Amino acid sequence: MDAEFLHALIHDLKGPVSRIRILGELLTRQTASLDAESQLLVKHMETSAIAAQSVLEGLRRYADAVGWEFRPQKFDLTLALTAAMARLDARLTSNGATVTYGDLPEICADMGQMATLFEELLANALRFRSPDAPVVEIAVMPAESNFWLICVTDNGIGLSDSDAQRIFRPLAKASDRSGAGMGLTICSRIATLHGGEIRAIPRLRGAEFHLRLPR
Repeated sequence: MDAEFLHALIHDLKGPVSRIRILGELLTRQTASLDAESQLLVKHMETSAIAAQSVLEGLRRYADAVGWEFRPQKFDLTLALTAAMARLDARLTSNGATVTYGDLPEICADMGQMATLFEELLANALRFRSPDAPVVEIAVMPAESNFWLICVTDNGIGLSDSDAQRIFRPLAKASDRSGAGMGLTICSRIATLHGGEIRAIPRLRGAEFHLRLPR
């Protein structure tokens, strides 16, 4: 699907979904006149509309990623990471999250896209957090001479082998927690645009992602 088609599809769906949500909110105000079963059905309608809006937002982000103009430049990858952290500052703080990173390499890439990739990985760590405060670690690992290997790990709920194989597909989710299932698809798209790749490593506790980028 190209970006123009996706944006047109999202535009046509946003209106009906928004109206369903508004109608649900209006009906909720009349709960005193509704029986228990009707109240439950209205609640389900609201929840479904919110879920649909989340999927549409994920599709919008992916449509933006599909339509990006690729503008590579040399920069320190730390700049992209800190930009992503700044965008998520309120959510990181409210979750008591800690993000640690060592020396990251200088690469030739699109800095905006790299910032978005890190933003999606950090948001994923917050969404699939364990009861413990989220801890995300970013480090460079040894790799072949013509590629950098960036490892991003967290202490979340874990990732099974089957989940690791499918979570980069559009609308795929590792659990029923909130989200559209598009964040890691966007990460994969960005990595591919840069001539690299991103993989998920199965773990019983936490998630581990290996980002491979050309030197």
